[in-house]
Amino acid sequence: MERTVIDNKENLIGYSREELRRLFQEWGEPAFRGDQVYKWLYNKGAVSFDEMSNLPKTLREQLAAHFRLGALTLIAREVSADGTEKYLWELRDGHRMESVLIPEERRTTLCISSQVGCALACAFCATGKMGFLRHLTTGEIVEQVLAAQRLSDHTITNVVFMGMGEPFLNYNRVIQAARILGDPEGLAIANRRITISTSGIVPAIRRFARDKEPYGLAISLHSPFQHIRQQIMPIAETFDLRDLLDSAREYVSQWRHKRITFEYVLLKGVNDRPEDARELIRLLSPLRAKLNLIPYNDCDLGFEAPDDARLNRFLEPLMRAPFTVTVRKNRGNDISAACGQLYVKVMKNERTPRSRKKSVDKIIPLK
Repeated sequence: MERTVIDNKENLIGYSREELRRLFQEWGEPAFRGDQVYKWLYNKGAVSFDEMSNLPKTLREQLAAHFRLGALTLIAREVSADGTEKYLWELRDGHRMESVLIPEERRTTLCISSQVGCALACAFCATGKMGFLRHLTTGEIVEQVLAAQRLSDHTITNVVFMGMGEPFLNYNRVIQAARILGDPEGLAIANRRITISTSGIVPAIRRFARDKEPYGLAISLHSPFQHIRQQIMPIAETFDLRDLLDSAREYVSQWRHKRITFEYVLLKGVNDRPEDARELIRLLSPLRAKLNLIPYNDCDLGFEAPDDARLNRFLEPLMRAPFTVTVRKNRGNDISAACGQLYVKVMKNERTPRSRKKSVDKIIPLK
């Protein structure tokens, strides 16, 4: 397959305000030029240096000679009947990753990736089968939001670091990206509407708590029993349930009102028994917590979502829980909405010999 030629220009998207101010000072320009460019990049979403009309032409030409704007090329886009959109991006080095846009009545959430692939190999996740390829840069993370906003008819109000990869294994870049997203002169998404989801990297959770980062925190729990977590989430062998819950308590203790969200993918016959529900109540009751239940989105990995009868038996004890319990409505079931699905789907399609190649249903081709 033909790959994008990598030029020697650095991507300016991803630079912080401070980095831009230093850049212009090094060029002998006043520091406020960095503020101007920062606003053009993130608040106004400029796609060319020519758009930066309050900069002198010579300075725009100097920027264009040294930098480019953007690192993502849209390879495929799927649109669900329920409005969910899945984007597959190609990076400058030919690697690919995904984002998912979920429009709802009062908000529109974009789930973004932080790595290409993932090293954690959760048994139920398609991305884990890719293995870890590399970290995304700050610019590649931020650009997912900029590019999705240009493509979508919806205004993105919420961002969740819950795409490909484990955000807390790319901690510094993820936090810098979140700061750009949340800056009123950046993308101006409220900090409380930015959430970082982790599979349980305990040292990073403790650092996140100590630094009092203003973003939401979600922990992928998926079982209240250590032995089951180890079977479906290998990271649990490194950071066990006791340490994970201790780090969650440390996070909650840093804030007077914030809750911590526990994500829980429901896997039929694995973690959907009434005894699982009762143990969840025991573990989470001491915390300011919210439990977000997610019926499994089939990825052909040998798991199923529980049927209605099993789900209701699981939910019955949770109706008495002293914390909020929500059941997320599955979105994008008619497209490849689960993490890693569109990547796998398109890669399989590209590997099929042309004489036998089938069309990929509901993928919008990009010219």
